[in-house]
Amino acid sequence: MRKLEIFYVLALLILLNSCTEKTSSLKTFIFSNESMPFDYSIKLNSHDSIYLQTRFPNPEKDEYGILREKQKDSLFNLLDNIDFSKYKTSYTDEHLQDGEAFRFIIKRDEKIDSIFIYGDNGPEEFYELAEKIKILISKTEFTKLNKKVDFEKLNYKMLPPPPPPPKIEKIIYKK
Repeated sequence: MRKLEIFYVLALLILLNSCTEKTSSLKTFIFSNESMPFDYSIKLNSHDSIYLQTRFPNPEKDEYGILREKQKDSLFNLLDNIDFSKYKTSYTDEHLQDGEAFRFIIKRDEKIDSIFIYGDNGPEEFYELAEKIKILISKTEFTKLNKKVDFEKLNYKMLPPPPPPPKIEKIIYKK
C-alpha cells in the first residue's frame, strides 16, 4: 500500500510540473526595419503588448497593440530557439546602396545580443524571423499612443544619416 501512495504522489508531482507555465527568459525584443520607403521599430516585452514606432514616412508616431496568446507564444518560442551568440553582430553588403536593413536586439536577463543585417548575406533564420514579424505587424490592430515608446536606451536606430555633400571649392583661372 505504501508503494501505491508514493506512486500517486510522484504522478501528481509530474502532472503538476508539466502543467506549469513555461516562462521565457526574454525581457525585451526590438526589431527595426529600414528601407527607402519606411523606417520603423517594434518592441516586445514579456507581456502581451507590442509597441510600434514609425519614423518614416512622416509624421513620426508611436502605437501599441495587444498580441493574442497564440501569436505571442509562437514568436517567443521562435526567439527562445535562436542562439544569437553563434552569429556575427553585423552582416552588411558594402556595395548595396538602397537595400533593406534589419536590426534584431534581444535582452535576456542582463545579457543583450544584437544583430544587424543589410543586404542578402545574413543568416537565413533572421530573414525568416523578419518575415514572421512583418506578418505579425500586419495582423495586429494598433492604437495611437500619446507618448514616446521607451526603447530602454538600446541602440535600435539603423543607419547614421548620410554625410553632407562634399564642399566644392571655387577654382579661379588666371589668364
